[in-house]
Amino acid sequence: MSEFHPAHAEGPKGQSGAFLFCDHATNTLPAAYGSLGLTKEQISDHIAFDPGAAALTVELAQRLKARSVYCGYSRLLIDPNRGLDRDDLIMMTSDSITIPDNQDVNWQEREHRIDHYYRPYHDFLDHELDAHTAAVEDPLVISIHSFCRALRCTQSHRPWQAGVLWKDDETSAREVIETLRVSGLSVGDNEPYSAKTYNYTVDRHVGARGLRHLTLEVRQDLIANETHVRQWADLLEAPLRALMGD
Repeated sequence: MSEFHPAHAEGPKGQSGAFLFCDHATNTLPAAYGSLGLTKEQISDHIAFDPGAAALTVELAQRLKARSVYCGYSRLLIDPNRGLDRDDLIMMTSDSITIPDNQDVNWQEREHRIDHYYRPYHDFLDHELDAHTAAVEDPLVISIHSFCRALRCTQSHRPWQAGVLWKDDETSAREVIETLRVSGLSVGDNEPYSAKTYNYTVDRHVGARGLRHLTLEVRQDLIANETHVRQWADLLEAPLRALMGD
């Protein structure tokens, strides 16, 4: 049986002005957890990961010759983008779907998931960012997520094709927002989520270091295949390079 890795990195170290990471890259679960009692279709749903986000991260990182970090487990196991004080750190339900094996998670199991998956991911990201900032002056850090067009629990339609989330670095976010809008896209400014309200991994690792950064959200149906991922990378590459000074 192969060893399970809570995180991994790709790309050259310290050669690019950009650094990318993807919290919700995969729906993979350690073998001991099976499918957490969910069906194959449910594990393939957006409740388990951000479809298309990892592929877009890979594509952009390759174009920018950047280092990129990926979480190796599904957020249904434990959500890396939540603080330890959050009730939804281990979700019992998500978008109207009950997670059977998360219903009776005791303290020992919670601590096991923190120690073996959550903390190793954040320690890995810390190490990678330390190495990158030691080698690159004033890097741009980019967090990649994706969002679904409508949640089952609300049935509300989300009109945006993409969103740029920001809290401390309005300048970087504004440049990307305006460039995408000039291309005719509907781009949310801190929509469909607001980083001013919550963006745990960025706040913990990036904001705390005072680094330039932004979070990109792209609608999942628009990055559902390789062709569409490349098209979005085409749209994003120029404004990101401009921020990098390329």
